[in-house]
Amino acid sequence: MVLGWLLLGGCNDVEQPAVAPTPLKPLVFASNPPLASFVRVLAEDAIELTTPWKSVDGDPAYWKPTVADIRAIQACDLVVLNGAGYEPWSEQAALSHSRTIDTTAALSAQLIHEKSETHTHGPVGAHAHAPTAFTTWLSPELASMQATVIAERLTQLLPERASEIRQQLALLHAALHESEVQLRAIAERQPRWLASHPVYQYLAQGSGLVIDSVHWEPNEMPSDEQWAALRALQSAKGDATRMMLWEGEPDAAIRAKLTGLGIVIVVFPPLGSSDNSAEFAQSFVASLQEMRQACDELDRAR
Repeated sequence: MVLGWLLLGGCNDVEQPAVAPTPLKPLVFASNPPLASFVRVLAEDAIELTTPWKSVDGDPAYWKPTVADIRAIQACDLVVLNGAGYEPWSEQAALSHSRTIDTTAALSAQLIHEKSETHTHGPVGAHAHAPTAFTTWLSPELASMQATVIAERLTQLLPERASEIRQQLALLHAALHESEVQLRAIAERQPRWLASHPVYQYLAQGSGLVIDSVHWEPNEMPSDEQWAALRALQSAKGDATRMMLWEGEPDAAIRAKLTGLGIVIVVFPPLGSSDNSAEFAQSFVASLQEMRQACDELDRAR
């Protein structure tokens, strides 16, 4: 019995085969939904993507990271920034130059600079739009360039997946090029548009669109003065004020009043704060479809 106990006890001392630890995936920070989408599409599941701005309500463009957020970003293997003044917090964040990329750094000649104007609306409260328009991703051409910069750095971070990353980049380029073709076709049909907010500058850049913007919010009825200004714009530009882009669905009362003025509404989310399940390219295509349908509606009304 003693011998049997010893033999059984000895089994506990048999060395078990070592289990290889699961290698940690590189950690990548992306500062907004379009960039996060590009990283996901290009790297797929080879990286761990961190987007701490998702936990806060509002537009990531106005996100103010905490000290803990900054430390977490500093620890990332790759930090992907939009640039063009989008991330003012990054100037004081002491980010590693070797691990940080500004995806518009080489696009300075194509960036749009405008006069800053302070106004109050929505959950953000009083704020001024940056002197440099930063919604660069609304230009398929610039978005494609930003995706290329990201792909180049991902191939350095994941050399074993370089071929797959380049294949994904080619598919993304093709999708964005098709969007650019469609956008120019829309501009040929209806070159002049209104916009509820000055965020569509890059949508117009290179496409042939001319966009006149106001500062209206979907859930705030414009003042009498704002309505008067819109009617004055209609009087001055006539048919050029028949189509209006909106960041979100306007309240029913606003929609009804615009419809009464003969204005067709197109909801085109700028996609900077979009949190839907679709990737950037698919969301952009869906918005272009809305623009085409609005053009069809206007053609039928003429």
